[in-house]
Amino acid sequence: MTSSLCQQVPVLTAEEATKALASIRSLQPLWDEDRYRLGAGISYYKPRALYYATSKQMNPIMRKHFDWLYDRLLQALSKHYDMPVTFRDDLAVPGFNIYIGQKEFSTLQYNTHVDLQFLELNWEPRGSANFESTMSFTLPIAVPENGTGLNIWNVQHGEISQDQLEESNQLDASRAEYQQYEVGIATIHNGKHYHQMSISSDAKPSDARITMQGHGLVQSGSLVIYG
Repeated sequence: MTSSLCQQVPVLTAEEATKALASIRSLQPLWDEDRYRLGAGISYYKPRALYYATSKQMNPIMRKHFDWLYDRLLQALSKHYDMPVTFRDDLAVPGFNIYIGQKEFSTLQYNTHVDLQFLELNWEPRGSANFESTMSFTLPIAVPENGTGLNIWNVQHGEISQDQLEESNQLDASRAEYQQYEVGIATIHNGKHYHQMSISSDAKPSDARITMQGHGLVQSGSLVIYG
């Protein structure tokens, strides 16, 4: 099923996803098991000073093992958006969210949220960044046997007050659009529609849900991608 609020962009072949998975598993000693994370990410490392410090520590490791994957990602996004796509040295390269087996899946809280992490970062010089150009993406590397994806609602942040949102049924499950994830294909949305991770309830001990997660916005004529 394809959501009208998402776009899908092929990035990796099945063989390339398997190669990426092997590298992720080889780096298991570096997994942050509290955050289910490999690599820094502004959604997971706060306050901002911790994010910048973790990015400085992890970026060289991530680039060493996944530079070929980042090249594929930048090429695919550049073609999709028809503009230059780049990283910034001070921001984290996109990392991976890692959930393996029933135990991890059973502890997840599928919170409904919007992606406003860009507001926590430095976008100097003032006026160089277009905050209306935000995007978020998920690139599946491995998915559970019975599927995983994204629930997304046609309600954007700021369209209605938080009190009205809580009192209404705008974010009822029945109103969500579902976007299924496929290995190697990035799912992209603007980050400002309310959304939620979705995993089949019958997860198995052998299941893995491993995804590259990232965000972006246009700064000085290029789409800047970060974790």
